[in-house]
Amino acid sequence: MALAVLAVCAGLLAVPLIAILALQIGTTWFVHETESSLIKQAAIYASAYSTAFETEARPDDAPVPGYYLPPDKRVFWNAEARTFRPFLLVLGTEIEPARPAALPSAETPDPRYRRFAPELQALEQRASHTTLSGVIFLDFRGLDLAADTPTSLAAVPEVHKALSGEIGVALRWHGQADTSRSWLSLMRGTGFQVLVAYPVISSNRVVGAVYIARTPPRIETFFIEQSTALILVLAVTLLGAAIMGTVLVQMVLRPILALRDQARLLAGGKQTELVPLPHYGMREIAELGEAVTVMAANLSQHTREIGIYTNHVTHELKSPITAIVGAAELLEDGGLSDSEKQRLAASIKGQGARMARLLDQLREVTRSRGQSPGSPGPLDDMIPDIAGLTITLTQRQAILPVSTRHGEVILTHLAQNARNHGADRLVLDWDGRCLRLTDNGQGFADIDLNRLGEPFFTTRRAAGGTGLGLAIVTSILGLYGARLMPVASAEGAIFEIAFP
Repeated sequence: MALAVLAVCAGLLAVPLIAILALQIGTTWFVHETESSLIKQAAIYASAYSTAFETEARPDDAPVPGYYLPPDKRVFWNAEARTFRPFLLVLGTEIEPARPAALPSAETPDPRYRRFAPELQALEQRASHTTLSGVIFLDFRGLDLAADTPTSLAAVPEVHKALSGEIGVALRWHGQADTSRSWLSLMRGTGFQVLVAYPVISSNRVVGAVYIARTPPRIETFFIEQSTALILVLAVTLLGAAIMGTVLVQMVLRPILALRDQARLLAGGKQTELVPLPHYGMREIAELGEAVTVMAANLSQHTREIGIYTNHVTHELKSPITAIVGAAELLEDGGLSDSEKQRLAASIKGQGARMARLLDQLREVTRSRGQSPGSPGPLDDMIPDIAGLTITLTQRQAILPVSTRHGEVILTHLAQNARNHGADRLVLDWDGRCLRLTDNGQGFADIDLNRLGEPFFTTRRAAGGTGLGLAIVTSILGLYGARLMPVASAEGAIFEIAFP
């Protein structure tokens, strides 16, 4: 059952986790793809920018402007190969407001920049049909080379970073309206754009920057491209859910419903006992089904026994009550001799004693059914002392698998039963699994063997027998799973008590 509960919990957790994971993978993929693509494009534009600047600056004796790179940055930008790890982590990167507008500037771009700016703009226009990116070329002060009037983007954080010799990357909304539907925009990849500011290096100085931006591909594009993998994930998820549901239905739901239906039939009187199911699915439910079956069987047995005891007690008490009432009426009429009065008084006393004995034994039967089994005890300590009966043990120091108190009650009833049937010797033989009791009394007729142990069955009713002695023995032995079995014998009586 614990495994089933764990499987259900894991299955329930898997659904949102898979959805979140798929969304995170998709969103991260298209953002990183866009970022990587923009960095590569910016590197190409920066190379063209640097070449054009050096060509225009060579005839000019003016010093190279821009930020002078420190040693560590010079090593990086002068390396033959450069690699960049992803700068943007979608779940950990805050989406910033839309890019600020360029600010008017009192400064104007250097004439050298003006001369090659048209070539860069023409290159960008030809490439933008394929790259779908917007590019702004900036000088070393952040001035837009294509602007009609001097405007600066130096205050934009990613641009400022590029003018300092580093790559600046940002994730920004298209506009203020997009922030109100950020989750939807993030899922679809339509409400924000990736911006990259890439430094242009010449003679170890940052002579300008390439500011490039593009909206990431729509999430639908990712799903289409990864459709096979996503279909496989969906199929595995559905298959897992179907298997888990089938297992839970077969192993939990059906056995419980079957037990419920049988319990309803039993409660409605349409069925007398619970029938074991073909399978219970899992060990815990099998144990529950076994416990319920045993409980139902015990309740059914107790109900039948109550009916039997009620009928027999009513019958057994009827005779002595009739005798007592008749004797009392004769005493009331008077005119009886002293001997007759004594005989009637003795009859009343005897019938009263029989009723008391019957009620005592009924209480003993009821009490024995409510007791718990005890620890095994020595057989020697269970031997009763019955006047006129010699009890012999074939094995000394034997341990009987019943408690000493229960063993004494069992042997007392069996020994008294043997004595009442004329026996003066009783032999007990224990072989480790079965206790055999043999006496030299009158024994029983073969026709009565199958009825011995039934409540109220007795062959000594005329002598005051109640028929409850062996019923008490059978009830106590039931606590230990043992059985009392009479054995046919030509001489005397033989009983065997078989233990599991």
